[in-house]
Amino acid sequence: MENKHFILFKKTRALEEQMTQFLMNIIQAGYLLKQGLEEYFVHGVDKQFKDLKTQVSALEAENDALRRQMELDLYHHMLLPDMRSDLIDLLEACDKIINKYETDMILWSLERPDIPKKLHQPLLQMITTSLDCVGSFIGGVKTFFSGRNVDDEIQITYALEHQVDMQAIDLKALVFKDKRLNLSRQLQLKEFIYSLEKISDMTEDAADKLKVMGTKHTL
Repeated sequence: MENKHFILFKKTRALEEQMTQFLMNIIQAGYLLKQGLEEYFVHGVDKQFKDLKTQVSALEAENDALRRQMELDLYHHMLLPDMRSDLIDLLEACDKIINKYETDMILWSLERPDIPKKLHQPLLQMITTSLDCVGSFIGGVKTFFSGRNVDDEIQITYALEHQVDMQAIDLKALVFKDKRLNLSRQLQLKEFIYSLEKISDMTEDAADKLKVMGTKHTL
């Protein structure tokens, strides 16, 4: 018969592996989102864009399954009882980020906004900063599970989120200064920018939860 401590170790190790995959999927989906935006600017909603959207949806579905399994394991096997509720809150906050990736790509394919060419590069720069923000946060999650202090990653995440805010303001200013655009198109573009801006806002919310975990718990 296996030792109970060894069984607990195996279950915790399985949870760690699930978490690693969960985080990797968020990073991968972010890359696909950026590729999707680049493809949309050049070719619109073509087959390549639809393929990228399908891949993001598949990663989002996989993460939903992973999150549910991790939450079940935390309760069923009584793993990490001191931090269980905080960890579940963190998982759900992470899940919102990849959900946002999928939602954005679905909206682009449905609404098909006409994005002026002069906004392409600034939008790509903003989404790059947003993905850097997500990457810094995920680095913080990995740092936490390695038992080290997460303050540096969290502060970088906050700084990048602020940078995205500034980039979004500049983009909205470009939209409303362009008198060739009618008001309805300006408002649609503003919502398009705001939707991308929300990625870093959600990441900041998740970083807040990670900061609480870093303060309360030591692995």
